[in-house]
Amino acid sequence: MSTIAEKPLDMEAQLRALWGASGWPFTAAVKDAMETEAYTQTLRRLEQCMAVRTCGILWGPNGVGKSRLVKALVDRLPKKTYRTMILTHSSLTGTDITRYLCHTQGIGVTQRRSDNIMALRKLWADHDGLWPVLIFEEAQNLSTMALEELRLMTCDRLDTQPPFSLLLVGDGALLPRLNMGVNRPLLSRMGFCLELPTWPQDLCAEYLSKRLADVGIRENIFDPEAEQLLLRIAGGIPRAINHLGQRAFEEAARDRSRQIRAVHVQHALEQLPWLGTIHKD
Repeated sequence: MSTIAEKPLDMEAQLRALWGASGWPFTAAVKDAMETEAYTQTLRRLEQCMAVRTCGILWGPNGVGKSRLVKALVDRLPKKTYRTMILTHSSLTGTDITRYLCHTQGIGVTQRRSDNIMALRKLWADHDGLWPVLIFEEAQNLSTMALEELRLMTCDRLDTQPPFSLLLVGDGALLPRLNMGVNRPLLSRMGFCLELPTWPQDLCAEYLSKRLADVGIRENIFDPEAEQLLLRIAGGIPRAINHLGQRAFEEAARDRSRQIRAVHVQHALEQLPWLGTIHKD
């Protein structure tokens, strides 16, 4: 005997009915990010390093906010002083990098590396005095040939000043990768190394409360056991808090429970099993 499928739950209606919230607290509904002391200090140091025209490294675990920090840096660097380029295609080979840079700068791309290098050199020397800043995200995935190409490009001038500021951004695998003998020449040209660390638990708890308040939830609807479980699993990574918190909210909405309990966090973890593997005790 056939049965009629249950009508899907109106999650938006549940959000308003249970919590009176203007949106889901762990999604794009919250526009303003929380700026920690480490975030602010690292951003200030990056600006200072760009001002003295040096090259360096920014590293930290996935999900801690490096891309947001890079975007903030680009937004803050004066457009009348800097020409910034962000490259996220870490699968590019050595010669691909020069062609890609030419393409993004509106330079005619050729098959000859030397012609592309000369075109970039002319652009960097003549373009209204703007200082180039090249930012490579996911830099831990760059091939050895790509890293060597970047080293050669930083050596383009006869003096010790590189022709641009190079910022390599990556996770915990970046430093060991650069420490390999074949990549040591590039590492020797790096003038700084900054880390964006994981958050301490008290800061994570503050972040949790702020995300709730940002959508109009003025009280902590996580019971103490649920909050401690969520923060322990997230391991100081704000992205993990967002993902786990959103799934826990959905579980509570399905359960028509105004309070988010540990069982909701546990069910949320079942949908994000890698968090339990990465951040287990």
